[in-house]
Amino acid sequence: MVRLSGGNVGIAILTQLLVILLAGFFAWGLLPLSWREYVKAGPWKTVAVATVGLVILIAVTRELFGRREHKRAHRRVAKVFREASDQALEKRSALWLIDHDRHHPARLAHAGSKLFDVLLRILKTDPEKLDRARAANALGVLGDPRAIEHLLLATKDEYPYVRAEAAFGLGRLKALQAEERLRELAQDDWDAGVRGRAKEALERIGHPLGALSVFREDSETLYYTSSFLL
Repeated sequence: MVRLSGGNVGIAILTQLLVILLAGFFAWGLLPLSWREYVKAGPWKTVAVATVGLVILIAVTRELFGRREHKRAHRRVAKVFREASDQALEKRSALWLIDHDRHHPARLAHAGSKLFDVLLRILKTDPEKLDRARAANALGVLGDPRAIEHLLLATKDEYPYVRAEAAFGLGRLKALQAEERLRELAQDDWDAGVRGRAKEALERIGHPLGALSVFREDSETLYYTSSFLL
């Protein structure tokens, strides 16, 4: 069975049914003709319907239990984070919360306002490049506009993954003041991942990369046309 972990239940159920269907076709091809006739005469339509119903029931039940367990784990980690005084423990628990609840920002409120400060500290001072990138992405998830100036600075980080996630965080925050910097990244950064994230950010802001160039071309056309007419 496909294990569910808070994802799309419908896709998981269809995947399981497809696996069962393919296995059934394979087994059917291996059966002798006499056995096939026996199978055709049996109540297999009822069995098939019952099997589909059972698969759906198991998938939904596992999903519900998985979500309940995740909420319990979230509350435990949020409590540990709020009470932690050790910076290493703060870092581990903060990144865990973000990694597991980035699609549910409202749950992150359980960690309190301290979460923003810890993520900012990781972004600005942590020697681990990957964790700086995770913090940059996380600050975008939190949606706090105070992060904008710090993410702008992070777009100059030497590590491309940090620059990419900082750019995407600015897009999440719809930081219009970052548009010029995002265009620079989208056009000039040597790393393709950074350029791609910057383009995504510009689209989130509502000013995709091509918009400015089109405007400039139209302006130049208008200028030359006006000059000719004059």
